Amino acid sequence: MTRRALGLADLPDDHDLVRAGVGTLNVRDTASVDGEKISLHGPARHLARVFSSATPWFDITRVGPDAVAPAYIADSPVGRVALFLRPLSEYVCLPMNEGAAIMDMVEATINDAVAEATAPSGGIVTSRRYDGAAEPAIANIKVLENGVLQLAAPPLDDSGQLTVRDLAAGEQPGAAVRALLSVPA
Repeated sequence: MTRRALGLADLPDDHDLVRAGVGTLNVRDTASVDGEKISLHGPARHLARVFSSATPWFDITRVGPDAVAPAYIADSPVGRVALFLRPLSEYVCLPMNEGAAIMDMVEATINDAVAEATAPSGGIVTSRRYDGAAEPAIANIKVLENGVLQLAAPPLDDSGQLTVRDLAAGEQPGAAVRALLSVPA
């Protein structure tokens, strides 16, 4: 399914969802094509409405020597979804029920990504909160080869880089990042 079919064609190229790379989506048995007309059915119609009105949304990406694995969590007045990249460039979409706390999903996704990055050779989990035209809020977790976790987040240091600190023993990476991303930019 293309950007046009998802209702994203009219979004400017710098819109959050376009910048995130959500441009095409394969949704089985949820669309019909009649010439130039594409009709969405069931879940695809709902996804198009969520994507076209999502704010805020979160980009959580694990980067390591073995893979780059992004996840996107979108919150919209019409619903919430979480997208996870799986092998062969296939996104798995999880609709979230209305009662689900979006930040609970963000925290769990960060914890899972950090756990995957921990063995065997480390990596980084980048997390961003996009909210309208505001600058994104950023908090990253670096997983060192010895298992130490470091949090990089604002404020910027004297050299213009994110401030880095080791997470304390028992401090959960998802909770640390959640606290920083819970506050709108």
